[in-house]
Amino acid sequence: MALTRRVELVPLERTASGNALFSLAQPSDETLIADLAPHQPASIFCHRRQTDQLILLRGSLELVVLEDGRLLRIPLREDEPMLVRIPPGVPHGAINTSRHYATVVNAVLRHGPPDPRDYQPRPLPAKLMEQWRAMTGDRPQTVS
Repeated sequence: MALTRRVELVPLERTASGNALFSLAQPSDETLIADLAPHQPASIFCHRRQTDQLILLRGSLELVVLEDGRLLRIPLREDEPMLVRIPPGVPHGAINTSRHYATVVNAVLRHGPPDPRDYQPRPLPAKLMEQWRAMTGDRPQTVS
């Protein structure tokens, strides 16, 4: 897979078998499952050598990505199965504005050893603060 700096949205096909719905497994080097609590402060992260492949299993949330100098909002809902592929170098975060936990699977692709800085919240450029507050109601750390 060639590395790109753009987020990909891939609709997932599901197959029914009895009372179960199945989606194809995604290739990964590591698989993480996260339960995101409702109404938590949102943060931006940026991985240097990691592609996140996110699938929302339960609930709803909004991904926020920084692309082309703008913050983009990507709504995810459990009844609209979607794989979101976030390549290295793309700042991103998740906002859960619902009253319930949201459960996400991340099928991580590694492109080198993990960097501890990748898991620390990143400051948001000051010029994006107004747009961030409109999206999240939050005040993240800024850089000038």
